Amino acid sequence: MTSSLALVQRGIRVDALAGVLCELGRVEQLADLGQNGPLLASAGVDSLFHCLFGRDAIRMAMDLLDDFPAVAHGTLLELARLQGVAHDATSEEEPGRMLHEFRYPDDPHAVRLAERGWTFPYYGAVDTTPQWVNLLAAYCARYGLEILDEGVTDRLWRSLRVRDSLLAALAWIAGRLDDPRGSGFVWVQCSNSLGIANQVWEDSADSHYHADGRLLDPRLPFAPVAVQGYAYDALLSGAALLDATPQPLPFDARWLGDRAAALRQRFLAEFWLADLGTFAQAVTFRADGTPRAARVVGSAAGHVLDSRLLEGEDAAAMRAALVARLAESDLLAGAGMRTKSTTAARFRAGAYHNGSTWPMDTGVIADGLRRWGNLVFASDLEERILASCRFVGGFPEFLRGDPDGSIAVNTAVVDAVVDGAMNRLEQPPQANQGWTATRVWRILRRYGLWLDNSALRARRI
Repeated sequence: MTSSLALVQRGIRVDALAGVLCELGRVEQLADLGQNGPLLASAGVDSLFHCLFGRDAIRMAMDLLDDFPAVAHGTLLELARLQGVAHDATSEEEPGRMLHEFRYPDDPHAVRLAERGWTFPYYGAVDTTPQWVNLLAAYCARYGLEILDEGVTDRLWRSLRVRDSLLAALAWIAGRLDDPRGSGFVWVQCSNSLGIANQVWEDSADSHYHADGRLLDPRLPFAPVAVQGYAYDALLSGAALLDATPQPLPFDARWLGDRAAALRQRFLAEFWLADLGTFAQAVTFRADGTPRAARVVGSAAGHVLDSRLLEGEDAAAMRAALVARLAESDLLAGAGMRTKSTTAARFRAGAYHNGSTWPMDTGVIADGLRRWGNLVFASDLEERILASCRFVGGFPEFLRGDPDGSIAVNTAVVDAVVDGAMNRLEQPPQANQGWTATRVWRILRRYGLWLDNSALRARRI
């Protein structure tokens, strides 16, 4: 057990952490987190991400669930309010789909993106919807089912309940699974040519590719690895919530369970790469529908450890091999898990999703390791997160994944012509990213640093 004093000596300033969380929540006192709804993705009004991002808000709410349930409550209701209600190719809205990003019209970044053809809310994400279901299930497990009957006024000014949003979200997930374009997986295919092509947290344009470095064909759908675990859990969690509140419904728990079982069977068959000891970063689908694994080793496969997708003896060997693969030096960097192996065709230590290390990503993998009893490895990853934040003096978005194991951050923008177009190869991270700050909170809490009343009263700094 690490003492509070030792943590302070190692440079983890509780007052600074409290200040960042207050800024993300637009409150003066930490105890008031959640009263203004979801946390924003990044601190600092000049930050590109000082707005609502669905997946970020859900991750942060999950990190803070035990101490600040109001954050999860506000996040669940606000995302339900903004949930998709119609089909709109420009915004990529679909009924039941949870948003990727929301900006108000006076946001200068909203003006710039509108010129690029975006409208807000923008729904170009496939991970937000299942993760919303998983957050709802976690909230109900701790605080009861009453939230399911809370009212929500949606974007059509209809008065609904959270239960209705749950049904719509589950229907969206099942619809993706049942659509032949994705061969039984939750798949990505951008409907707006100016939108986000890779609609998961690794959403940079060059983050998904084949072993030879060729980018995935944007004209064809693909299934990202981590999302399959999120979706599997959402189907099972959604089924349990429906079972707990029986009433006439458009589908039942068994219907969801059948889809979860089919997803798992396909996943283990199509994603596992025995010779690489890991799961494919993605499975793509040729024009005739046949699958092809993207044989790139990266951190995304580690997210599957933190799901129920690998439960069962039939997956035991895969679990063990994956844990061993994550511990190898081409993936494990000084600051945590590299987003891509140093052997990947597009590896670059400071690239956004092609070699950098993200505290959020590393933390999710640590959670998965702990789920399967790999406590030493999990604690080692969390120590790397804390060391990174101490080195930077804040809660950075990401750090470099240099092969020498050092801890460092990008300090300049590096642009170059790649794939026939100007591409951003490196950029400095956001100084205080929300899901880094909440992950540090979660780690400190686990390590026995109970943040007492003085911390809860801390004001923004």
